[in-house]
Amino acid sequence: MAKLPYAKNIITDTREYSADEWKMIEKFKAEHPFTSTVGMTRLLWMDDEKVKGAEFYMEVTWLWPGKTPKGTMEEGHVHNFPEVIGFIGSDEKHPGELDGRMEMHIGDEVHDITKSSLIFLPPGLHHCPLTFREVNRPTMFFTLAPVSRYGRKSDEMNPEGTKNVPIPKFRTPRKDASGTRYGRYIITQPISHIPKNAKGKPAPQPPRDLKSYHAVSLDSSIIPGAFYVDFVWIWKGNLEMAKETHAHDWDEMIGLCGMPESQENPRGIDPGVSVKLGDDMYGMEKSSLIYVPKNVPHAPILFKDIKKPVLCFTIGTAPKWNMQKKAKGAAAAKPKAKAKK
Repeated sequence: MAKLPYAKNIITDTREYSADEWKMIEKFKAEHPFTSTVGMTRLLWMDDEKVKGAEFYMEVTWLWPGKTPKGTMEEGHVHNFPEVIGFIGSDEKHPGELDGRMEMHIGDEVHDITKSSLIFLPPGLHHCPLTFREVNRPTMFFTLAPVSRYGRKSDEMNPEGTKNVPIPKFRTPRKDASGTRYGRYIITQPISHIPKNAKGKPAPQPPRDLKSYHAVSLDSSIIPGAFYVDFVWIWKGNLEMAKETHAHDWDEMIGLCGMPESQENPRGIDPGVSVKLGDDMYGMEKSSLIYVPKNVPHAPILFKDIKKPVLCFTIGTAPKWNMQKKAKGAAAAKPKAKAKK
């Protein structure tokens, strides 16, 4: 069976830490003892080592029920690029809630995160420690940035080659109506997917058998300087998302993650999930990150007779999502010969 041409862009696993990274982790634990029963499963990792030419870094982790009453497992640090740290709850009855509490240091403030959230961190903004104080049900935790490889300048421990990384100066904002300087960077609401109809016609209605939830999203209209991020739960039913095959003049990443059946089986996904890349449909066999380079035709994303919830997310290097051009305009990106199964 020949591999389809974009199979290499679909990532279904994570990256193992190097020996040096493990030494740094163990050193930090020894110097900063903490007590925690929160479980963690590192699920997915994307960067240019995973997909050649990728312009995104992302790590996805499932958190399992537990508490951290003492200490933290993370140190403060800063980047020379923008980053998003996020949490997505998995309670179908209360989908906007985490049923837990994450303690996040941003600048000189401490914020409790209790809702599905995207935390935007501009370049130069010091952040962390981040501590999973209480987790009562499976919660997706992720970090992502529009860079090919993750890197940071930490308060204490830095791998070789990062100590002299130039960090842009961050201009501290004034307090806003919330009484905080950095609460404005914590986003808990979605941007509507319903298109504005200039002719006044009713907005298209979702399929009757579909049960979904638009969790949270971000773009430059919400925070200047942000990039496009969007998360949607498909609980059950049928949906053709982004019906028209199209392409962008910017890179995009699609995430499709199944609700974990258990801590022992965190990577499963409903078999009714598939996505079109180039000329071919790719059925998802596991939770996946899909890298879509600019000018590559893609979509629709199909959810057929979904019985097990699926979290779908899209991320772009652009400040806002837009279709940009139809597939015909991106013909040059298509493979010369269509691969067959």
